Amino acid sequence: MNVLRMFAVQTRMNFLWYFRRDGEMMFWTLAMPVFFLVLFSFAFSQGPSGRSATFLVPGIIGAQVLSSGFWGVGVMLATFREKHLLRRVYLTPMPRWIFFASLVAYRVTLLAVQAIILVTVGSLLFHVRITGNPVAVLIVLLLGTATFVSLGTIIGALAKTTESANNIASILTVPLAFISDAYIPIDRFPHAVSSALRLLPSTQFIDMFRGVSVDGASLASYGVWFAVLVAWTIFGTVVSARTFRWV
Repeated sequence: MNVLRMFAVQTRMNFLWYFRRDGEMMFWTLAMPVFFLVLFSFAFSQGPSGRSATFLVPGIIGAQVLSSGFWGVGVMLATFREKHLLRRVYLTPMPRWIFFASLVAYRVTLLAVQAIILVTVGSLLFHVRITGNPVAVLIVLLLGTATFVSLGTIIGALAKTTESANNIASILTVPLAFISDAYIPIDRFPHAVSSALRLLPSTQFIDMFRGVSVDGASLASYGVWFAVLVAWTIFGTVVSARTFRWV
């Protein structure tokens, strides 16, 4: 079996496992971001609700990237280990990098579906427009996914059970979603607090994604943050490689 075929088969197996284990969660995975978009667009609106939606659409997509890494990958790996599925993967001749690359592909596909739904709803209800360069938008989305998947893999490497992985993912994902400029503008915090929050990789990713997608900014204007996210990706990958346990 060649490399591409192994990659395709493993990616397909990730989807099958997700649907079989949490098929009903697929609905909520796709529906809840839309619910939050509509709810917060009206709740936070101080004028035309389209302004709030323009802020929220990339923010919610960014929050889903965080969730995808911490919950989608970290918890999934812990569950695989607990059910001895990682051991079966380890005993196959498939290169290890293909397994992890298939996790990224699986999460990117789900994120792409979520993003399309959010953009479509935002466009139809609130006239949100994605004006950025599609290639730049895709690059930022892929980088963010790689960053938080690599960090989520650390959770999967260190957590001994699914329950502990869920707890760690919750502690990280929920607060970060609300202090990283996803739902609530951090400019509303005191200057010292907002300045500190901009140092978070989650804030840098979400702000860069928003700037490139709805403000039409170039990647070059976010060169420093781009490099920081690359560094976080490398850090997460190295730590995961050193700490990951297959059994």
